[in-house]
This record gives sequence, C-alpha cells and structure tokens, in this order.
Amino acid sequence: MRHRSETPLAWFSLFATSVHFVLETWYHLVWGQPLQALIVDYIGNALMFGGAIASLRVRPRSAAGLLAGAWCFYLGFGWRSVFGRIELLQQGKAATNGEASFVLPLIAFGLVVVAICMVWALWLAWRQTTESSGAE
Repeated sequence: MRHRSETPLAWFSLFATSVHFVLETWYHLVWGQPLQALIVDYIGNALMFGGAIASLRVRPRSAAGLLAGAWCFYLGFGWRSVFGRIELLQQGKAATNGEASFVLPLIAFGLVVVAICMVWALWLAWRQTTESSGAE
C-alpha cells in the first residue's frame, strides 16, 4: 500500500528538479562548466522527472523505488560537487571557472536537502517492499 507521504515527495521532487534545471542551466551560462557535467545534471533531471511523474500516475500503487533512485543519483553527483570544491579550498585554490564564494554554501545546503529526501524515498521504497513481501 502506498504511504500517504509519497505524493508530497513526488510533488516536491517535481519542484526540486524544476529549480535544479533552471539553476544548473543558469550556472552553465554564467560561469561555464564542462558539457559532461551539464549532461549529468540533465540525466538527473530526467530521472527525477520520470520518477515523480510515475509516482503520481500509478496511484494507489507506489513508485517509491524510482524516486529513491533519482534522489540517490542526485546525492552522488552532489557529493562530488561539494567535496571537490572543499578540496580545492583546502589546497588554497580558487574555482577554475571563477564562481562566486556564495555558491559552495548554497550547494552544501542543497546536498543536505537531497540527503533528507533520499532517506525519505528509501524509507518509502523499503516500506513498500516489506509490505509487499508480507502480503504474499
């Protein structure tokens, strides 16, 4: 049975991926980044959009596993992004593209939000799995 918190997570996922798409595109245009990094961001957006739409469409069933996969993907490349920047700071180096200093705290905060959503989605997927296997 679908948990009642999955629908708000799906709507928040749509909101988050929309904001992420706009901000990443803006970042790419203003400060530049390798095309490979932008493509990875767009893959994450596609996964999140697909997971959220699937979750909203399959009601009363669940698509929590797709949401969990998308949030895990976001956490993976967000982790690399944040800690790559921290490593540069510790070495006394500036960002190669000249990004502003306020970017790192914003990305770190975003990483915390992503981690919370990932745990939420994983809990929903785990709950769905344990209820399905217990019903057989």
